[in-house]
Amino acid sequence: MPWAVGALRLGRAWVAAPDPAALRDRWAALTGAEGTERDRLFRPTRSRTPTTGAAALPGQRAPSTARFADAPGPCPEPVRVLRDPFDEQWLLPDQRLIDLARPELWRVLDEHQLFAVETPELLVTAHLPVGRLGRIRPLHRRPGGAEPNLAPGLLPLLGERYGGWVTPQDVLCWILAAGRPGPRGYEVPLTADPGRWRAGLELGHRLLTVQLRG
Repeated sequence: MPWAVGALRLGRAWVAAPDPAALRDRWAALTGAEGTERDRLFRPTRSRTPTTGAAALPGQRAPSTARFADAPGPCPEPVRVLRDPFDEQWLLPDQRLIDLARPELWRVLDEHQLFAVETPELLVTAHLPVGRLGRIRPLHRRPGGAEPNLAPGLLPLLGERYGGWVTPQDVLCWILAAGRPGPRGYEVPLTADPGRWRAGLELGHRLLTVQLRG
């Protein structure tokens, strides 16, 4: 999976929460405040302040792209994200509030996408990973499950070696089953035995089901 992107950096903890209602309450408190109180609630950083404008994130309907101080707009609809391993939360998808939002990941986020996250053990999620996680490797380079994020020619090579059709998700499942952290990054050995390949796929698919919570 050659295309990898660094982790998102929120910059302020309040833009994520375990439930959407808390985010809507925080938005209401922020937009209802004025002057120094709004600045205090916003928690400015070098990257984002109430006077920073930003484009809408791909696939998201931004409440406004004007500076937050001038026109915050209505509360954006919270989206599901992965905050930490197995910690699914909700996020306000407004780039004016996020220090480093990684729009390229939002662009490929849809129901077909899976993200492999480099933690001490590889983690796979269908939600956008945010926070203090490792590098993120999308399974697909384009929306709609198009263009797998794999080396060119890998799928037909594996299909020929193991005697069957191999999908991008099969490769991801093999990585889950056989991959290990190494001195040069995550290392994934390939077996010459079709039987071991099938056994690894079976284990990998079970691991994937667990990580995606069924």
